Amino acid sequence: MTRRFFEATLFVSFAFFTAGAVLAQGPTTQQPPPMPRPAAEAQCADSVDTKAEVPALREMHEVIYPLWHQAWPEKNMKMMKDLLPQVRERVEAVRTAVLPGILRDKKADWDAGVSSLIENEKAYEDAVAKDDLQATLNAVESLHGRFEGLLRLTFPPMKQLDDYHVVLYRIYHHSMPAKDLAAVRAESEELSARAKVLDEVPLPKRYVPKEKEIKSAISQLWTATEALRMTAKGDDVEAVNAAVEKVHTQYREVEALFR
Repeated sequence: MTRRFFEATLFVSFAFFTAGAVLAQGPTTQQPPPMPRPAAEAQCADSVDTKAEVPALREMHEVIYPLWHQAWPEKNMKMMKDLLPQVRERVEAVRTAVLPGILRDKKADWDAGVSSLIENEKAYEDAVAKDDLQATLNAVESLHGRFEGLLRLTFPPMKQLDDYHVVLYRIYHHSMPAKDLAAVRAESEELSARAKVLDEVPLPKRYVPKEKEIKSAISQLWTATEALRMTAKGDDVEAVNAAVEKVHTQYREVEALFR
């Protein structure tokens, strides 16, 4: 037997063995695709406070995916029962999660969303205990909707808006409170550059129906950011602080339009 023939035979045998092992395992739950990570993460990997992310919510996607995309459409009661312990565990992890500093402005909405998530999980649990298929389907649908709501709340709608917010966060919560005008001066230059990009980039398709309103608000943000950049060249702390507050207020108005 030649070496080449031996290697080919070995390869075919291994392929049959692997296929047999997979078939023996039977059907499996669908695996969720990897979730995209916020743009800020790559730029600020050294600071948890500037990552617009709640890890526990990201991890919950691993059980929500097969629950919503497989068990629910198939009306698979057994699978929905089997996934309940994982859902319960993930919901508890989300309940005890701490928002990063960059998301502190959303805490009230986050708390309300988490409370609803807990209620939805309880309804899911009660429906399973009663072996009520329709009630279980309804509960899973509500649970999925609340999970998506929390995801939208924490996940940046645009990379460019997230890039802008990372710099604004440093100014508003660190440099300005410390009255570090040198830092504000440098950061406002960076903020202005990011505002320009944000002003020029096309909106994601899902926001096109609100394009006029959003673009107008972003234009006002660009104007306020430029005013901050110019004001920060001086040494008037109060004037710089007022300019920072104006930028922050306008950013909140822009961000609210994406909800």
